[in-house]
Amino acid sequence: VTVDCDCAAFAKGDVCSHIVAATLSLRATLGAQRTPAPSARQDWELAVSDVLRNLSAESATRRGGGASAPVSPRTLLFFSIQERASGRWGIYLYSLAASRFSPEALGTDGRSPDSLAIARAIKMDKLSGHATAVRTFDPVRFPLTAMGERQAARAILQAQQHGYYSYHTPAGQYEQILPLLVGTDSVYRGTELNPLRQRLDVLPEGTAQAALSLSEAEEGLRLAPTLLRASENGDTPTETPLDGKNDQFIFKDPPYLLTGKGLLVPLGGVPAAFRTLAERRQRPGSPGAAATASSEILIPPDARERFFEQYLLPLTERLPITGDGIVWEDETPVPPVPRLYLTEVNGTLRVHLRFAYGDLEVPYDPALPIATVQRGTSAPNALRRIRRDPQAEQDRQVSIGVGGAFGLKRDEEPGAFVLRARVDPVDFLLHHAPRLVAEGCELYGEENLSGVRVNRSRPTLSLGVSSGIDWFDVEAVLKFGDVEAALADVKKAIRKRERYVKLADGSIGVIPPDWIERFRFLFALGEETENGLRLSSTQALLLDQAIADAGGDIRADAEFAARREQLRGFEQITPVPLPETGLNAHLYPYQKGGYDWLHFLHEYGFGGCLADEMGLGKTLQALAFLLSLRQRAGDAPPGPNLVVVPRSLLFNWERESLRFTPELRVRIHADGDRKRDAAALADGCDLLLTTYGILLRDIETLRTIRFHYAILDEAQAIKNPLSQTARAARLLSADHRLTLTGTPVENGTLEMWSQFAFLNPGLLGGMERFKEEFAGAIERHQDEAAAHTLRRLTAPFLLRRTKDQVAKDLPPRTENLVYSEMEPAQRRLYDRLRDQFRAQLLGMIGEEDKTTAGGAQMKILEGLLRLRQVCCHPRLVEPEFEGGSAKFTALLETLETLRAEGHKALVFSQFTKMLAILKTELDARGIPYLYLDGKTRDRQSPVDQFQNDAAVPFFLISLKAGGVGLNLTAADYVLHIDPWWNPAVERQATDRAHRIGQDKPVFVYKFVAKDSVEEKILALQDRKRALVDQLISAEGGLFKSLTRSDIEALFS
Repeated sequence: VTVDCDCAAFAKGDVCSHIVAATLSLRATLGAQRTPAPSARQDWELAVSDVLRNLSAESATRRGGGASAPVSPRTLLFFSIQERASGRWGIYLYSLAASRFSPEALGTDGRSPDSLAIARAIKMDKLSGHATAVRTFDPVRFPLTAMGERQAARAILQAQQHGYYSYHTPAGQYEQILPLLVGTDSVYRGTELNPLRQRLDVLPEGTAQAALSLSEAEEGLRLAPTLLRASENGDTPTETPLDGKNDQFIFKDPPYLLTGKGLLVPLGGVPAAFRTLAERRQRPGSPGAAATASSEILIPPDARERFFEQYLLPLTERLPITGDGIVWEDETPVPPVPRLYLTEVNGTLRVHLRFAYGDLEVPYDPALPIATVQRGTSAPNALRRIRRDPQAEQDRQVSIGVGGAFGLKRDEEPGAFVLRARVDPVDFLLHHAPRLVAEGCELYGEENLSGVRVNRSRPTLSLGVSSGIDWFDVEAVLKFGDVEAALADVKKAIRKRERYVKLADGSIGVIPPDWIERFRFLFALGEETENGLRLSSTQALLLDQAIADAGGDIRADAEFAARREQLRGFEQITPVPLPETGLNAHLYPYQKGGYDWLHFLHEYGFGGCLADEMGLGKTLQALAFLLSLRQRAGDAPPGPNLVVVPRSLLFNWERESLRFTPELRVRIHADGDRKRDAAALADGCDLLLTTYGILLRDIETLRTIRFHYAILDEAQAIKNPLSQTARAARLLSADHRLTLTGTPVENGTLEMWSQFAFLNPGLLGGMERFKEEFAGAIERHQDEAAAHTLRRLTAPFLLRRTKDQVAKDLPPRTENLVYSEMEPAQRRLYDRLRDQFRAQLLGMIGEEDKTTAGGAQMKILEGLLRLRQVCCHPRLVEPEFEGGSAKFTALLETLETLRAEGHKALVFSQFTKMLAILKTELDARGIPYLYLDGKTRDRQSPVDQFQNDAAVPFFLISLKAGGVGLNLTAADYVLHIDPWWNPAVERQATDRAHRIGQDKPVFVYKFVAKDSVEEKILALQDRKRALVDQLISAEGGLFKSLTRSDIEALFS
């Protein structure tokens, strides 16, 4: 029994109380056993070892305290690594008495032996032969052993298998034992007779790496094994060449390299090629044993290129290569491009995933090295390293094979996929493969498939065009070589942007990608027939483009050829003379151009949208055109023309027709007592005016009338194609159709479809197809091809001029009157107040007409004020009024149009309460504005903001507060809500915009309630213009000059 204790008494060599106590405890334990068997003996030895291990000191350095006495080492422990006659390598324990070494070698304090001095003494004094094998380990006997040495010694003795002549350490134990000896000085290399022949340094795992050195020599290239050891400062690793003579691998699992220079290096996972090269030496008795042993391989000059091409790259995949035989180029990160290879195995379609890193292609395999080496370009011996992106490869592999989105599932082989159960190869090629390509994958191998045949001939398209009444029939034949494709299948494929189509012989045709863009709109908008497609006559330009793109056999009749030429030359429209009589207006050049364009549409039977900006005279152009048609018809007028307008514009059309084209017979179909009989309604009129509301209510009557023209003014009213108004408009029967609007598209492309579904049905196809091909493509994907095609399709039928484009033709200032018929409740309130004030005033003045109303001036002013307020909005007189105001509705419609067109406007009113009502409505609609009245102290700030902020379209101004002293040239529109009886005051307000510095024409709009005092005041202004001009600064003079007849007229 050996004992050990870490107390001071035991350190002096005495038996301490601790040992005695442990011995007594052991004796009591053993005494309880009767006849110990050999196995029990081993058990107690293990138990005693455990007790003593707990009591023993770890080492002199762990006892702590500098006051302990010097240790008197009895024996030194050594570890000898040997290859025995059996060819097995093992680790064996040996000891040497401490007395064989000098005190200097053992250290003056007995605790710190000099490892170099110990090794030198063993060699010089030939002490290796005196080393004694150790069969049991007693810490008391080896007091200088460190903790790792003790653990290693115990592990070796416990693991050794006892034979008759020797002990052997089983394979697999070295992985636990050798790491315990890292950094110790007691490991040697030797034999049974010379166990301590060479001291070894055991390196920790990860501090050295197997490598190959390729260097230039006169005889060629030298390839030799080497070690790369990590430097202490983290810089370039230290290279240790291997000579091959004394270097060999031991302990194959895991492998350790034992070098002739005394290193024991763990090299887990080292390739067998390196081991073969490192151990390449002649053994006694083998052929060429007299040759010089060397681990080098010499590649002669004439084999250099073959070595680089065939052998070096595979070596670099497994081992680092150093030396001057290689020039390494800088690494450049390259994103992986997924490539899918289609193959057939036993009739089954398989897909293999590979990744391209530039011109390098690697299969998908997580086990492959991250870095791959390729030949470089800077020199013949240049190499470049490309690092794979394992995460990107893994993500792509998952996206392709997980979830079934592409019809594939993963196979057992890494990177291999097969089709899912319900996906056949044709379905995969027709539907899933194009989506994989769209997701960034490259597809290869289709041409090698036999079970799924692909026709590789480039398709040819033959077209034959014949004309109908208002359509074209297109016979289209698509062939891949001699094999024809069904037109329905081709149309479906092109519409869905698919690259494949099934042919008549069962093979698959590949549609060129450019064909999909060329013909997608032709097939999308054309109506499928038994032998081809049918297109509207308005789609001639679309068909013309398809013919140009086809480039194949084209057959077309003369009528279609003529129509193509007509549409191609629509920009060179033939001028048409204006009516010589009956037109009481001068048309500006751009208006004459619009008039000619309307005649162009009429000649060829097209509908069109006149989309000039607000104020440019769309109504006048339309009236001049209708008058021209009426006069050309002579005594056989073509029939009534229907004009549908918002209610607020109904009487503007009546007034402008009476003013500009008095020959046209006008009938208004809007009152409660309107005609219900269709024949009576159409008889005897050239112009039937109605509102969108009446259109909805009377559509069953109106649709029975065959109108010459159906015209929609402010046609944004049908912008929603699903609205009842749009549906009703499309039910109208007319020879020709026109729309007038300053904003053909306000919020979305679908609004254009709704316009042209009324104007030229079929031009843009069905609504759902239009949403798919145009609206979604343009708005969500900014598809320029779709936008270009849409512009090309609609260009001949849409004419839009802006103020900026026609500014040279416009006068500096244009004034317009906007008439509105009062709402029923508004009219009743107005009539009641009018009658009340009329009775009072007529009682205050004389019976004779020559008697003036000077004495009743205040009452006149009060009456006019109240009636004008009702015209603006009844809430100005009765705050609790719940009805609406026709003028207010017209004002809001105008503001919405101006905002949509991007204009800025000044809005004037004498009544601040009216401006307050307008402010509330603008706030509710989220429309920004500025405000100024007599209470505004800081006038300049809102002025500056309006002048400079494009986001604020409107400036609401009290007439008197803003009539002078403001410079608001940013506005190009001026709106007067309530006309003033003194035009000089209105002119002063208008001059806020129309003044020096204004570089745009200014449009002035005055809103007037029909059949009201406002109309009478305007008429009175005209009659007394001279007096008004004299009394600019004295408005009361106007009322002093009023006679009884004037009062009766004003309040009638």
